[in-house]
Amino acid sequence: MDASVSDFPPRKVILIDANAAARLVMQGLLQAEGADVRAFGLGEEALQALAGGLNVDFVLVSRHLPDMGALDLLRRVRQMPGGALLPVVLITGDVEEPLRLSALEGGFTDVLWRAAPEQMAAHLRALLRRQAVLQRARILLVEDSPAMAALAAEALAPMGMEVEHALRAHEALERLEQRPFDLVIVDVVLPGPLTGLGLLAAIRSRRDDLAELPVLAYTGFDERVRRVEMLRRGANDYVTKPIDAEELRARASNLVRYWRLLQQVRHQHALLARQAVTDALTGVHNRYLLDESGPRYVRRAWRGGEPLAAMMLDLDYFKDVNDRYGHDRGDRVLQELANRLREQVRPEDVLVRYGGEEFALLLPRLAAGAAESLAERLRQAVAQQPLAGLTLTVSIGVCVWQPTPTPGAASQAEQAAAVLRGLLVHADRCLYRAKGAGRNRCEVDVVEAVPLA
Repeated sequence: MDASVSDFPPRKVILIDANAAARLVMQGLLQAEGADVRAFGLGEEALQALAGGLNVDFVLVSRHLPDMGALDLLRRVRQMPGGALLPVVLITGDVEEPLRLSALEGGFTDVLWRAAPEQMAAHLRALLRRQAVLQRARILLVEDSPAMAALAAEALAPMGMEVEHALRAHEALERLEQRPFDLVIVDVVLPGPLTGLGLLAAIRSRRDDLAELPVLAYTGFDERVRRVEMLRRGANDYVTKPIDAEELRARASNLVRYWRLLQQVRHQHALLARQAVTDALTGVHNRYLLDESGPRYVRRAWRGGEPLAAMMLDLDYFKDVNDRYGHDRGDRVLQELANRLREQVRPEDVLVRYGGEEFALLLPRLAAGAAESLAERLRQAVAQQPLAGLTLTVSIGVCVWQPTPTPGAASQAEQAAAVLRGLLVHADRCLYRAKGAGRNRCEVDVVEAVPLA
């Protein structure tokens, strides 16, 4: 989803602008993004090139041309074979919102404002990326008639979409498991135990992201009841036979754009979710994740009578590192410490940067002896090998809770959170005991009572 324009084949662009200087600037910006540009000063020249078979991915046209208006050119492009879906972008120096809305209402795909080159470059890059992504779309066409499948694939070919053909619904389900697709086009009347409508229902009943994969259904029966049934089963859109090529391309491109936008939103949501629980400096989890997930560990330990250990770890004399070597060196120390700790813990353990040079660990199903051994391994892992070129040590405090099995315990979230805080507070007291005893050591306590904060 984050591919750059350079990851795609060069986009072919027609640029129409009577201003030679402005045309050169725009052409340079497009070429810098890898576009193959054909530039014209007159609208009629560009229209003749298109009529002569010049194949392009989109058109950029200045609002003012000597021989015709940009809207006149747009209308003539739309009347050409294959021109109905060709993106046409208006270039204008007028930044008024009413003009932009009027241009979009008139049929322009987008409006590009003349501005500083760096501002226009970002807009052009986005335009190129949108078109490139659309052309790399992969479509699964489910059709039992090879002749009809060939017609549909031929209709979609000008958009650069990759079409894969499946003869049966069950074959389509297998393909969906094997590789990603951006759109399913399915004939609702398919032979075999699973029809096109059954395929729709199977896709919508999935428990993963594919449940929302767009589906374009088509049928030879243009009846209201059948249309409603297709939509009720989960079709995003439909067309009727005989298929009109322009209509199929328009509906397919809309659904692909929807899917790509949905994927982008999901990606951004996942990224934000990771950032919300990740310490930016060290890459380990942050305190927020411990507060959110820790109570679940508490409930499981309490109800099952399983040991749960909390560990607090603090770099000794870390302030001296920042004072003597600077905060950049201190940051490197923390990063290397986090990596070293991560190497020593299990996948189910929760390692967080608790604050400053202090780290916390929540260790499920780790009894007192094993927790003490782990603490000692962590201490030695730091003491025996420099961090960012500096010989340093850590002090560690551990509280191991061995609860009595209590089914239904901590049914209230607040109660589990209070126990978690109590564990961490007790581990912190053990840490200060280790500091007071000379540092570079571990102190461990085992408790059976509920450690409320």
